[in-house]
Order: sequence, then C-alpha cells, then structure tokens
Amino acid sequence: MEAIAKRPYFREIAHYYCEIAQAHLVKPDIAAARANIDLALAEYRACTRATMLLGDLEMQEGDVPAAIAAWQRIESQNPAFLSLVAERLADAYRRQGAAAQALRVVGAYQRDYPSLDLLNTMFTLTLSEEGSEAAGALIKEELARNPTLLGLDRLLEAQLLAAPAERRHDLELVKQLVGQHIKRLGLYKCEHCGFRARQYYWRCPGCGKWETYSPRRTETPDGYA
Repeated sequence: MEAIAKRPYFREIAHYYCEIAQAHLVKPDIAAARANIDLALAEYRACTRATMLLGDLEMQEGDVPAAIAAWQRIESQNPAFLSLVAERLADAYRRQGAAAQALRVVGAYQRDYPSLDLLNTMFTLTLSEEGSEAAGALIKEELARNPTLLGLDRLLEAQLLAAPAERRHDLELVKQLVGQHIKRLGLYKCEHCGFRARQYYWRCPGCGKWETYSPRRTETPDGYA
C-alpha cells in the first residue's frame, strides 16, 4: 500500500534523478550521469527530460548515432517535445555529413507535429543546404497553413538574401518592424497558472508544478489567453 501511495509522485522523482544527472554531466562524471538517467527512466518511462539528457550524454561521449537515436525516441514518449531537441538533432546529422537526412527527418516532424522551433530549424537547414529560394518557398508553404510572425520574419530573411540592392532597404525596414513585435512573442506558457517565460522550464517558477509548460512556444501576447 505504501508503494502505491507514492506513485503519484513518480514524475517528481524522475526529475530529481534528472537534476542529479545534469549536475554529473557538468562535472563531468558520465557513469554517474548515465546511472541517474536510467533511474529516472525506470521511475517514469515517458520522461522526455531523461531522454534528452541521454542524447546530450551520448554527444558528450562522441557517439553521434546514439545521441540521434536517443532524441528520436522522444517521438514515442511525447512528440511535442521534439521541438526542444530540433536544433540538436540537426547539428548531430550535420556532424555526420547527413544534412539531407536532417532535412527529411526534421521536415517530417514539422509536418506531423508543427511548432515554431521545428519550423525555425527547418528554415535554417534549408537555407544552408538548398539556398534562399528553397527556404523562402518552404516558409511560404508553412505560412499558408499556419500564419505566424516568426514565419513572416524568416520569409523576409530569405527574400533579403535574394533581393536586388534597390529592394533591400524596404525589406529591411519591414523585417525590423516584425522583429520588434517578435521580441514580445514566442513565449512558453504554464498550462496550470499561465506564467510565461522566454526559456523552457521543467518546473514552473510561478506555481512550482512539474511539466506544466507546453514545449510549443506561443505567439499569443502577454495579457491574452
């Protein structure tokens, strides 16, 4: 009965092990970090934080394929959290000389689980691998499905790179205006108390609840639901 009574706290226990693992990664003490990650996942198999840390550990050890495999397992735990590892996945694929595969993988995630961060990563990948025209086409397609200021900002960036000199001044003015608005947006929001922040928190600094932040940033301004 005592063991059953403790089960409601399995997430908190998993995060406790993750805190310890993160501290060991900084030292670094890889063996201790891995042991605590294993304990976190044993306590809570759907702990995306532990899986993210496992990917970080494998990268720190230089095992890029293992890091990619770890981060991709997040899809089976909670695919919304793929947005938090999108840039890390893209960087890992590039280190392997597999940028084209990164485009396919991140593109599939963006199609199935759209988010601002996946879109941003996809744009950066497309811009570096296929050029401004392809990046602009990508953003236009995304804007047609889901209009966002971040998407508009990226479209302007692509157009600036391809624009003739006489058009750049006007485009830069528009991009600066959009950029000023973006600074107030793109926030993470606690689903329990509504506290907003620019960085993702596993534990809300407003209400102290665990895993109440959506990993998807919102463009809804402060003061609005």
